Amino acid sequence: MALVLGATSLKSVQAASSTDQNDFEVQPVLPDSQVNMSKNYFDLQATPNTVQKIQMRVQNFTNKRITVKSQLRNAYTQDGGGIDFSPAGVAVDSTLKIPLTTIAKLDKGDATLKLGPHGVKVINVTIKYPRKQFGGMIYGDWHFLEKVNKDLKKKTAVHANYAYSIGVVLRGNRFDEIGPEMHYVQTSPFLFNKHPALGITLRNTKPMPLRAATVQASVSREGDSGLTRTYNASGFLIAPNSTMRLPISWNYDSMKPGTYLIKVKLQGQNYATHFPMNWTFKKKFRVAEHTVKTLNEQAVKKPVNKWTYTAAGVGILWIASIGIFVWVMKFRPR
Repeated sequence: MALVLGATSLKSVQAASSTDQNDFEVQPVLPDSQVNMSKNYFDLQATPNTVQKIQMRVQNFTNKRITVKSQLRNAYTQDGGGIDFSPAGVAVDSTLKIPLTTIAKLDKGDATLKLGPHGVKVINVTIKYPRKQFGGMIYGDWHFLEKVNKDLKKKTAVHANYAYSIGVVLRGNRFDEIGPEMHYVQTSPFLFNKHPALGITLRNTKPMPLRAATVQASVSREGDSGLTRTYNASGFLIAPNSTMRLPISWNYDSMKPGTYLIKVKLQGQNYATHFPMNWTFKKKFRVAEHTVKTLNEQAVKKPVNKWTYTAAGVGILWIASIGIFVWVMKFRPR
């Protein structure tokens, strides 16, 4: 089960579990700097050169002791579009100057919570805002995951890993004045789901998401008239200061070397103002012979339907049997 806001909204509370009843629950304690108190995620107006604490109420609903892990993560864009989060220590995009994990820290002891039966605890994150004013937003989440008992895992294959993700948005002073800005970065061959593919990488260089995004991408090889491979997606978010790779797969076909024409049309809205925005990219890219040779060798092969050969063999045997029967009947002594 998952509770998620619409694809064009920043993440509020997302809960994931394997049953309808979660072992624990989290609830943001919204501070006075919250822009909209009706939101159930942190959407804060940042004040430069100040320190702020934000709090989360964590409650155990069970009759047992549970352990919950807590961490802050930075927003990034997944392959194909859509926002996800990575913890501190994972490399961020070069254009992201102020990751959430560099200015926000969990208070000591709040990274691991041990809650008794029906226990409740309020934990804290301390945010040290940059000295200088900044525009757009800093975006990440506050993530919670229940640690499953190892003995329980051994006893049964069915066990729950309950998790919550609560968005953390820090608005700069010029929040409405900055919009997303998309650029073409590169196209490169890679294995996508074990199939040969070309990945078209785009980058949002500004600290503002693109919402309600729609993309149409295509590649065609010079010399292959009429053969065009495409990737289409809609209704997704592109994170601030992040790259997005559009995968165009060859599926079970072998990729060929040569010069490819890349076309991308991307549309969406500025998250802050909902102002429509669009970009078009046309590029040429050459794929070397040694590159496709390696990809094709590493790619998964199309599965062979053994039943087809079995059925064909049975059919041949039936035909042969009928032929022998006719021949015997024809030359049988009368």
